Amino acid sequence: MNIIISENLKELRKKKNNTQEDLAEFLTVSITAVSKWERGECYPDIEFLPKIAAYYDVSVDDLLGVGEIRKKERIKEYEEKSNKYCNIGDRKSDLELWREAHKEFPNDWTVLYNLQNAMYYFYRDEEITHEAIELCEKILSQCTDNTYRYSAMQTMCYLYSHKGEHEKAREYAEMAPKYGVSKDMLLNHVLIGDEWFTHIQDNIVWLCEELAGHIEIYVSVSSNIEYDSAKTLLTKALKIYELIYENGDYGFYHDRLDTIYTTLAVKAADKSLLDETIENLSNAVYHAIKFDITEKLCYTSTLVNRREYNREGIQKSEMTNNCYDKLQALEDKRYDFCRDDERFIKLIEDLKKVAVSGE
Repeated sequence: MNIIISENLKELRKKKNNTQEDLAEFLTVSITAVSKWERGECYPDIEFLPKIAAYYDVSVDDLLGVGEIRKKERIKEYEEKSNKYCNIGDRKSDLELWREAHKEFPNDWTVLYNLQNAMYYFYRDEEITHEAIELCEKILSQCTDNTYRYSAMQTMCYLYSHKGEHEKAREYAEMAPKYGVSKDMLLNHVLIGDEWFTHIQDNIVWLCEELAGHIEIYVSVSSNIEYDSAKTLLTKALKIYELIYENGDYGFYHDRLDTIYTTLAVKAADKSLLDETIENLSNAVYHAIKFDITEKLCYTSTLVNRREYNREGIQKSEMTNNCYDKLQALEDKRYDFCRDDERFIKLIEDLKKVAVSGE
């Protein structure tokens, strides 16, 4: 508690623009005593608390930091509820939750940060998008916490991209630091011991996803890439994951493998290549099912063997699961040419066993 008092005493003195001597004289104590209070070496005797509070025109609770503690506990409650909503993909309830928190704590940066994050998932709604942009601008102009500032930059970049305002999106993208000077990269040179090994493994996982993901995005958005070239490139992306997860313990990254094989299936289907379409869909369905049924996992592959996977920590954008989304995607007309194939029918049956609609 003395640490909270010390910080509050310093902050209150700055706001009132007075000195340690002024407070000491008012309380008839030594300057040394006030100095020790502010350094956190000790705290005032209980009889001084009402006098100090009166001197600065605050409550004793505020002086002790009790109000701040209660606020942090309340915000933590909001965050715990938010995690539960995001874990099941209930973004509507999550947004309502953070709107409620904003009414209670309109100027708290943690609340504003979470509110703009919740709003992002409704980027198709112009009114909510406008509101999110205003929140992000407030964070960027007034907040000093880089975690919240970088999140605001990211949100602004994505929102303006969705709006088709690419120059504006680039403006915010340019504000962010480069890979080499990011926190994750710099900590490689700072941490030691077990903490260093864990951090390196986290970076390996992140870099694996970034590299493989960029290849998948490159192929999926490039309509002029022929199937054979797409297959070559996406096979490289698959090998990246296989290199890191040599024991097949993909955990969360079953989702990414599902995406890669789905992209291959789309390319093959557009060429009406029956066997290759079915093969790629089979692999995609396998990974979709594995993702949906895997609750927890301790990684054993060498480069990630200090990490664990827990589905409870995964946030979703929708209340459906991967298998349900896959069923909806397979209704696309491009798959009509293989819809009567027994292998395709079997894939549909397998997905239905695991699919969750969220209704």
